[in-house]
Amino acid sequence: MPFGGEGQVIEGKSEVAAKGGIYQRAGYWLDYDRGTDGVPRSPWLYICWYDPNKGRIRRKSTRQCNIQLACDALDEHFLAVHRPTAAQRAAYTLPEALTDYWLEHGCKVVSAEAIKARLKLVTRFVEHQIAAGRMADPILPAQVDDGFIRNFREWASADPIIALRKDAKGAWVESSRRLRSLSTVEESVIQLKAALNYAKKAKRTDHLPDFQHKTRDQVTPVRTDRLTVPDIARLLNFTVEGGGSYAGHAERLLPLRRYIIAAICTLARPDAIFDMSVLPSRVQWHTDADLFDLNPTGRIQTNKYRAVVPVTSLLRTWLEATDEWFVCGRRNVGSKAEPAWQEYKVASVRSGWETARQHLGLPDGWGPKLLRHSMATILANRRVPQTERKLLMGHEALEGSQKSYVIFDPDYLLKAKETIEEVIAELRNLSPAALAPPGAQQRSTIDASVSKSPTRRAIPLMPFWKAV
Repeated sequence: MPFGGEGQVIEGKSEVAAKGGIYQRAGYWLDYDRGTDGVPRSPWLYICWYDPNKGRIRRKSTRQCNIQLACDALDEHFLAVHRPTAAQRAAYTLPEALTDYWLEHGCKVVSAEAIKARLKLVTRFVEHQIAAGRMADPILPAQVDDGFIRNFREWASADPIIALRKDAKGAWVESSRRLRSLSTVEESVIQLKAALNYAKKAKRTDHLPDFQHKTRDQVTPVRTDRLTVPDIARLLNFTVEGGGSYAGHAERLLPLRRYIIAAICTLARPDAIFDMSVLPSRVQWHTDADLFDLNPTGRIQTNKYRAVVPVTSLLRTWLEATDEWFVCGRRNVGSKAEPAWQEYKVASVRSGWETARQHLGLPDGWGPKLLRHSMATILANRRVPQTERKLLMGHEALEGSQKSYVIFDPDYLLKAKETIEEVIAELRNLSPAALAPPGAQQRSTIDASVSKSPTRRAIPLMPFWKAV
C-alpha cells in the first residue's frame, strides 16, 4: 500500500498470496517467470492469473523489480479488468478503498502529494487502532462512522509532526515537533470521505459514507494578525543579519529572503511561490509583456487558481539573478579564497520562518502565508480595487480566450502593481541590503552552458498569445 511504512507493503495490500508467495488480490498474484527448475529467468515480477477459457495460467510483466511498485501494477491491472461480485463488494476493505482511490485518481492530480499525506495519516490511524486492539482487521467502509471519525480527530490532533535533521555523524535525529492543526486533520477526513464516495461510485462497495465532516471555516480560527511594511522590513533585515540558532545563520536564510520577496511582489500562495522558475521549459517569465505566469505550462489549474501577475522592478531584479528556481539556497562548491556558488531548490522555509518569528516576536500560529494576508490587507487599505485583488490572489479566474487579451491590457492589475511598487520603495529605505540579490560575480561558474544560457534567459511570449 502506498501509505504504509517501510516493511508494510505486503500486509498493507491484502492477504499474502498462496501462489507466488508475494501478493495476491482475488484471482491475480505476483510471481517470477520461472524455469522448469523453479529458478527465476528474469528479475521482473509478473502478474499471473488462471484463464478458464484457455485452461492455463497467463501472465503479464510489470516491468518492475521493486515489490511495492509491482503490487501497484497488479492493483491497476485488477481494477481495469475486474468486476466485483456482491460477495466481494461486501468484503471490500477500507485499506483497499484508499489504495484504489490513490492509484486511479489521487496520484494523477496536481495535489497528489497533499492527497498522499492525508491518506497516509488515515492509514496510520487504522494501523494504530488495530495494533491497540480497538478495531479488528479487516476494517470495512461500513465501520467508518461518526465514532470512527471522532476517534481519528482525537488521535491525529495529539499525534505530533516531527521534523528530522542529520547530526554531525550523519544520523537522523529529531529537529522539532509540533501538533497537527485542526484544519489539517479535517483535510484528511474530507479526503477519506472522497475515497469512500469514489469506491461507491465505482461499485466496489455498497456502502455510502454517512459521517459528517466539518467545514474549513469551522476548523480554521479567524486570525486578524497582519504585518505592516516596517514589520516586513524587520523580517527582511533579519534574513541578511541572521541571529539565534543554526537555522538563523544568514546564508541559510537566503531561501526565506527569496520567499518574502516573491510574496511581496506576487501575493501568491506558498505552493505557487515554491513553483516559481525561470526555466524556459516552464514558460512562466514573459519579459516582452513584463508578466509572470504562476501556473507553469502543462499544469492544470485547480480551484486554487494561479494568476498571471505583473513583474515589478524588484521581482525582475531577482528573476534576472536566478538560475532555475526562484526560492532556492546556495552552497559554496569552490574554496573560501575563490568561492563558487551553486543554487539548489528548497521545498520549505519553515525552519527559517520560525527562527525569524521567534527572534522578532511575530504572531504565533502563522506560517509564511501571513505575508500573503498582510500584503492583501496593505493593498486593500491603499484602495486597490477588489476586482484587482481577486485576480491577483487567484480568487477569481480568467478563463479561455479572455486570458489571452485581458493580461495585455495596459490597465491589467495596474493599481495593484503601482501599490506594490510603492511598498517596495518604502522597503528600499528600510531594508536596502535585503532587497539586493547576491552579486552575479559570486554565482557558480560550474556548467555554465546549463546554468547560465538556457535557464537564466527570460523567455518571450507564447506564439499563440502574440497572435491574439
